[in-house]
Amino acid sequence: MSAASPLPDTYDLCIIGAGVSGLCLATTASRLGLRTLVLERRPEAGGCLGSVPVGSGAAPGWLELGAHTCYNSYLSFLDAMAGTELLARAVPRKGLGFRMLRGGVLRSIPACLDYLELLHCLPRAFWTAKADRTTEAYYGRILGPRNWDQVLHPMLNAVASQETAEFPADALFHQRNGRRKDVLRSFAVRGGLGPAVQALAALPGIHCVLDREAVAVTPSDKGSQTSDHDGAGFTVGTDRGESFQARHLALATPAPEAARLLGSDWPGIAGLLARIQTRRVQTLGVVFQDPQTHLPRLTGLVLPDSPCFSAVSADTFPVPGQRAWSLHFDGGRGLDDEAMLDCACRLLGTPRSAVTARFRRDHALPAVALGHARWLQELDQSLAGTGLMVVGNYLSGLSIEDCAGRAQREGQRVLRPR
Repeated sequence: MSAASPLPDTYDLCIIGAGVSGLCLATTASRLGLRTLVLERRPEAGGCLGSVPVGSGAAPGWLELGAHTCYNSYLSFLDAMAGTELLARAVPRKGLGFRMLRGGVLRSIPACLDYLELLHCLPRAFWTAKADRTTEAYYGRILGPRNWDQVLHPMLNAVASQETAEFPADALFHQRNGRRKDVLRSFAVRGGLGPAVQALAALPGIHCVLDREAVAVTPSDKGSQTSDHDGAGFTVGTDRGESFQARHLALATPAPEAARLLGSDWPGIAGLLARIQTRRVQTLGVVFQDPQTHLPRLTGLVLPDSPCFSAVSADTFPVPGQRAWSLHFDGGRGLDDEAMLDCACRLLGTPRSAVTARFRRDHALPAVALGHARWLQELDQSLAGTGLMVVGNYLSGLSIEDCAGRAQREGQRVLRPR
């Protein structure tokens, strides 16, 4: 919606945040015939997704600055995307494999394993439970301390784009229930996942407004904080002095921002949300002139000896004469753009003179801790009966499907047809 277009004052649902979670929830509301306002403080919807073009001409490529792969086990996400062009633009993503770069030496992941230690420790998996163990405590026990430290730890850090040693062992890998037989098992989306998900904002009944920050949330009736789903609703104020009324409210923002918005009138829920810590990830996308003959075609690199967790390539869908990489840096290192570019060129063994384009994106990712499942149960109990919904990647998991599944469940819990 254009910023110049007049906005109605009243909605059935207001969603703060236009990432995967917020837009999937908006889709549920759209199908119920609810008029929905989505407020996004950034100039672009998509949240942690980000897609940028590589090359031009008849068959340009793209580089993902966030998530890059979908699977046919992503049932909630695929359901949300029904009616869009997602599957028409789906292309099979052939895995080219990851390599580990340590001490300037490029090695395959299996070649990094200590197989004697693995044979000695792996039987422990039959009697070692994941519950109440960190990833380090669990995997260090069943794979061996050297295999944990030298192989799996840097690999998990690369997947999560942050330090994972203190993550709950049962938080990173989820068993999916079922697969869509009519969908490619593993696929990317031509042109990028970002534009594909942004298409949800154009569905009927959804008003998605960019460059608009929610700065205040209050109950429309101060006595309604604990009302049922048919209560008096919510008032949302923006940084432009606007005020919107909504019967239901959903927070699809990082946990600290959600806690700040709810702090005055829902202190119990805000206190729970404030317990989630976040870590900043800085992503640098770089396009180089090819050839990089010293680097084989790869899905990506695991980088244990650098301030960068991983480098993910666009090699699966190459553009002639160019190679493109997304490098995910630890935001706590405080590197500026030039330092990150220097590091990227050094890691990839390519001079700065070969750089043809670069892109930047920052993400705030949750750092979940032991006891997360109990924390989530307590949060859901506190939300019951408020008309509030809380969605995001810090609840059920970090993947696209975890976000979509939480959004779907929250919509089913609270929303009713108009």
